[in-house]
This record gives sequence, structure tokens and C-alpha cells, in this order.
Amino acid sequence: MRPVLFQLHWFLGLTAGLVLMLVGVTGGILSVEDEVTGLMSPGIVTVPVREGPRLTPDALVARLKEEAPGRRVTLMTLSGAPDGAARVRLADGPGRGTETHVDPYDGRILGPARGEEVFGTVRRLHRWLLLPGNGDGWGRTLTGAAALAMIYLALSGLYLRWPKGRRDWRIWLKPALARRGRALYWSLHAVVGTWMLVLYLVMALTGLWWSYGWYRDGVTMLLTGRPAAAAAPARGMDNKGMGKRDGAPGPLDPAFAAFTAATKGRYATASLAPAREGETIRIRAVAPDAAHPQARDEWRFRPDGTLESRDLYAERPLGARLTGSMLALHEGRFFGPVGWIAFMLAALAMPLFGVTGLLLYLGRRRSRRRHAAAAVQTA
Repeated sequence: MRPVLFQLHWFLGLTAGLVLMLVGVTGGILSVEDEVTGLMSPGIVTVPVREGPRLTPDALVARLKEEAPGRRVTLMTLSGAPDGAARVRLADGPGRGTETHVDPYDGRILGPARGEEVFGTVRRLHRWLLLPGNGDGWGRTLTGAAALAMIYLALSGLYLRWPKGRRDWRIWLKPALARRGRALYWSLHAVVGTWMLVLYLVMALTGLWWSYGWYRDGVTMLLTGRPAAAAAPARGMDNKGMGKRDGAPGPLDPAFAAFTAATKGRYATASLAPAREGETIRIRAVAPDAAHPQARDEWRFRPDGTLESRDLYAERPLGARLTGSMLALHEGRFFGPVGWIAFMLAALAMPLFGVTGLLLYLGRRRSRRRHAAAAVQTA
């Protein structure tokens, strides 16, 4: 089986490897988006701290009606930091709308963070290869197929390299940098690949979450024991769908006041959307000491501020925490700062395997041609 596995390994490396190199580099770039845009956008992402209180959600909505007439607020994410700007989604039609930063003290629209448009293009390249249709086009299928190929490349590479008999594991895990040519390429390809094997498997297995509905449903059932629809409240930790409400909105202030009282005003971010009169108001909040940005608690309040339910991230079963933190797992943030940096470096190192694999393939072809020519001359 080894020759067959080897042939498939280099074939997928030469084909899917092109997509994997692109996805790896763009993923590494996206992992620092918040940090880069934050550094580039003082006065937008952060604002000067003032003596007066910040606007309440209802006051912020009323102020934005004046700032952006004809547009409505469909979602707002408030920062718990005194210098943190609010992030608001504004829509003027049935679509998703656009997001902008807003001064929480006076409701002044500050605009998007600098570099946000560039990162948006990088994100579309990472997820859908900039192909038409975005998530509904072929790009999503191709990146999903590349993730499957990555799983095979990692596991088959480990099998093909597995030492026969007793061997010094330090040599097995130490690159031979003193070598030259194909020996150096093989050492980098094999040794560095062994180091990053687990990281690449986690990236690929979590990346499939956004590529195939059947995979997402299967993982949800496996980890939570419930169908995806039933597990949605526990795993739906993003903000999609929070602002899709029609009709006259009801007040938000009683619910938000009850939330701040319950948390003693300690939160990193809190996301809420206008709800119809009489509807339950849902607040998704990240605690200041949360392990990662997707470790969101979910609070539900009645319009008068009475607590209806509370679903804390720390109290969920492990399976629900995992399905609700798939992006954090994909980026490595689930494992803390060390995991985030390790995943970023591993993603940026993806071209190393494509380049060294190609050099090994070309070197092997040249070697075969030389042997064939030598055999002809001998004959």
C-alpha cells in the first residue's frame, strides 16, 4: 500500500496544495485582523474617555436615527471598556446591512476600522477563493475539498515517514539543516510537517464546519448528542440572525439595565438587537476574563427587564462549548495566546510544504530521466 499512498500523497500535494498554500497564508493574515485594525484605527475602534455616562441602547438607537436617516439598527455590540467604541450594523433594506463603529458617548458615526475592507477581501479569498457566489458558489466546495485533502496529506505523511524498527526520536524530530538539495527539502518537508501535524488536523477538521452542512450536523450530534437544530442555542455563538426582526421595536434599556446589574457592569462586549414590542430580548456577552472571544454567555430578558433565562458558557457541557467555539478552535485562540501564535505560524508556514514538495517531485523526475538515459547508453 505504501506506493499507492505515496502516489496519492504527491498528487494531492501538487493539486490541492495550491489551494492549501493560499488558504494557509490568508488564514494566518486573518488571525491578526483585530490586532492590526485596532492599532491602525485610534479614534475609531477606541475613543477618548469622558466624564459623562455612555448612551444607553435606546438612546444610541435614537441618536443613530438622526445620524443615519432612513437606516435602522439591526445589531449593536457594546464594549465594556470606557474607551471602546460600539459596533453597530445599519441596514436600509432587507439585506444584512453594513457595520460601523459609533462613539458610545454621543452616538457619532466613526466609520469602519482602517484596513477592514482589505481584510474583508482576504477573508473572501480564504473562504471562497474570491469565486462568484461566495458561500453559495464553487469556492466553498473547493476549500472544503482542500481541507479533506489536508487531512489525508497529514495522516499519510505520518504513515509514510513512520520509522521502521528502533530509531532515535530526537533525530526523527530534528531537521537536518546542514544538508543540501533534495535531502534538505525532504528534511524540512517531513520534520516540520511532523511538528505541525496536530495543528493542521485541527485546522482542517474545524474548517470543514463551514464547508459541508452534513459534516456540521454530524459533529454537532457527536459532541452534543442532539441534532444541529436542537443544539443551535448552545452552538450559535455568532451574531447571525440576531437582527432579522420586523415591526415596531420595543425598548431595550430595561433589559440592558438588568444585564449590567446582574454582571455588575463587568463585560468585554455585549451584543443585542432591537426586538418587536413584547418580544424577549437576547444579549450575548463575553466576560472580561473569557478564555476567547467566542466564549459567549447568553442572557434572555423580558421587555420589563425580568430575567427569563441565562446560559453561561462556563456551565455548558464540553461538547456544547466546542461546537460554540469552532472559530476559536480553528484559529487556535481556544488554547490561549500560545495556541493562537502557534496556529498563526503554522498557517503561514503552509507554503513551505508546497514548495519543498514541488522541489522533491521535480528532483525525482530529473533523477528518473538520468537513470533512464544511463540505462539506454548502457544498453
